[in-house]
Amino acid sequence: MSTSQISRRYARALFDLIQEGTDLREDLASVASAASEAQVAALLDSPEYPAALKQTVIIKSAGGEISAEVVRLVGMLAERNKAVLLPEIATLVEEMIHEAESELEAEVTVAAPIDEAMQGKLSKALETSTGKKVRLSISEDKTILGGMVVRIGDRKIDYSLRTKLTGLGRALAS
Repeated sequence: MSTSQISRRYARALFDLIQEGTDLREDLASVASAASEAQVAALLDSPEYPAALKQTVIIKSAGGEISAEVVRLVGMLAERNKAVLLPEIATLVEEMIHEAESELEAEVTVAAPIDEAMQGKLSKALETSTGKKVRLSISEDKTILGGMVVRIGDRKIDYSLRTKLTGLGRALAS
């Protein structure tokens, strides 16, 4: 079984707990962040260290009070040498929550910064198009020359000037 299938199983179980009313999001994010730290990740990836030490390091690195459910998850993953999957599991849980809340993440790449008004119009247009609430994540990439590239899930909408010019060049060449 691939690691992504394993991560998905754990994420589904956590998501079900969250749906039942158990608030694990912050604790899960804390332990995932701790497991992402370079030194902690190296320790988790090593079979030399016992599971109890791995669990303790993650929980201590996360800081604060961690719920019993998340502590048990960390312990179980550590025992099975799968604690390195914590960041992936946390990401999958967040995706499941957003999907359940009918909320989508749109990654928008632009050549130049766009103002709040334009972001609002873009968000509204994407919400109308998808029928769901859309959160924008905007990044800049000058190589697209102008326009924008929008990624929502596995869909890509490319309105970049670079793509238009490439298409025009192909049309003229043929």
